[in-house]
Amino acid sequence: MVKHHNLSINDFADIFGTTAAGIPNICKKIIKDSDFRYVILTGKEREEVFLRVFRILLSDSLKVCGPHRKKDWEKGWTENLDNFVQNKFKLEELIPKFVRKKEVVRFRGGYILPIDANFETNFVKVLRYYIFTKYFSNVSKVFEFGCGTGLNLIAVSDLFPEMKLFGLDWSKASCKIVNELSKKQNLNMKGLLFDMFSPDHKIEVDKDSAVFTIGAMEQLGTNYQSFLDFLIKKQPSIIINIEVNYEMLNADSLFDYVAIKYIEKRNYLCGYFEKLHELEKQGKIDIIEYRETVGGLYHNGYPYVVWKPKV
Repeated sequence: MVKHHNLSINDFADIFGTTAAGIPNICKKIIKDSDFRYVILTGKEREEVFLRVFRILLSDSLKVCGPHRKKDWEKGWTENLDNFVQNKFKLEELIPKFVRKKEVVRFRGGYILPIDANFETNFVKVLRYYIFTKYFSNVSKVFEFGCGTGLNLIAVSDLFPEMKLFGLDWSKASCKIVNELSKKQNLNMKGLLFDMFSPDHKIEVDKDSAVFTIGAMEQLGTNYQSFLDFLIKKQPSIIINIEVNYEMLNADSLFDYVAIKYIEKRNYLCGYFEKLHELEKQGKIDIIEYRETVGGLYHNGYPYVVWKPKV
């Protein structure tokens, strides 16, 4: 008989490095209402996952990230925008098309198969609400860079309805989505054009503001320095990056090795977390928290680091 495991409130507390009492009620409700059961893949099933990953790595199907992909992202967010408008502004239409359902997940050094198709999406909901509740309660504004379809900002608004929110993205369609959301949902939110490869320093980020990114900086590859310089110069009170962490992976582990090779082939974010630690040693920033959580099929996509520039 296949053994089912389940992520409980205590499991989430362990993942976030807190106690059950430290999990916000909004997160507890999602955990209670969601199906977080899963099966740990072993033996032949685990080998089949490795084969899937290796076949992708050896194929020519993977697109390399970089500034040249801007048109692709414009096209993708335009598709979400059109579906959002055509379907009477249903929030479900804002889920990015690349989000896979009923897919294998990386967790605690192994592959697991969720029972529910929305396992990863619901996990991210809990992750967002936990982090936003913990770190955004004492700021005046929140800026998301690489905001995509604006769903992360809606989560912030759920917690802090009066908060001034800004969604920044290099895609015009993304900014239109954010501004449509602001009108249709009556949110205090504004979309602004911003290219992380070439930051516009005219963008005003107040010192009592919070900044966050979720799966956006991965597109920068090794070209993260300009954006990092921008963040340090603006000196917001808190910065949260939920991004792929190349440096934490162990090349002597097959499980991590395939993730390393996937990140390298896609030219995903590399060197950023190491740079943050270097800046902390130099006394230029403070790293407040770093946690590993879960990942998708190919790599650990949801580690998070919380830090702030030193004044």
